[in-house]
Amino acid sequence: MTDPLAALQARLGHVFARPELLVEACTHPSYLNEHPAAGPHNQRLEFLGDSVLGLILTTELFAAFPSEPEGALSRRRAVLSNGRALAALALDLGLDTTLRLGGSENTPEGRTRSSNLEDAFEALVGALFLDAGLETTRARVLAIYGPLPARLAAGLEADNPKGRLQERVQPLHGNAALRYETVQCGGADHAKEYASTVFLAERALGAGRGLAKKAAEEAAAREALKHFPDAG
Repeated sequence: MTDPLAALQARLGHVFARPELLVEACTHPSYLNEHPAAGPHNQRLEFLGDSVLGLILTTELFAAFPSEPEGALSRRRAVLSNGRALAALALDLGLDTTLRLGGSENTPEGRTRSSNLEDAFEALVGALFLDAGLETTRARVLAIYGPLPARLAAGLEADNPKGRLQERVQPLHGNAALRYETVQCGGADHAKEYASTVFLAERALGAGRGLAKKAAEEAAAREALKHFPDAG
């Protein structure tokens, strides 16, 4: 067990009885291209962890908001479990320092790539579940999140930049004034990057990049919101 993994366990508050699960959770598929005998990569654990995390968040939200319908609960769960939220939690835990990456992914950019961090976080949840069971996993996951109302408030504010930009523009310019244009799409199949620009009429308000068209548009909207100081 390497020092970064020991430090991760200390931050997590759990020492693995089966440390190979933790190693697996931190192993990106690209690592096996160069180290084929290094053991399994983290995609199976990510698959399991996605469901375990969904169950934990669903039960917590179900209890916390007893009067809300299914749709509202689903939106809250999405705020807590989208890629941006999970990548932020992974960085808080220091998962970027423990990732085993190979090839073009083994760079500072690869270590902080949202998709890599999101997968590793869900794989860690899956590894915890197999190592310690549901109740310990629930306790550790909720400790990582901290108070859910505060996490939700921050996530809801950050989660819909396109909607917030529309709210700022609509009173003066109407519903159809904004236009998003994908200006670039490139990169390897497993890591395509999109570049988008948002226009107000013919004026470019902001530009952004992301691993999906939607993410690039959201990044452009966040940049455009800087033109509206009260938008936060």
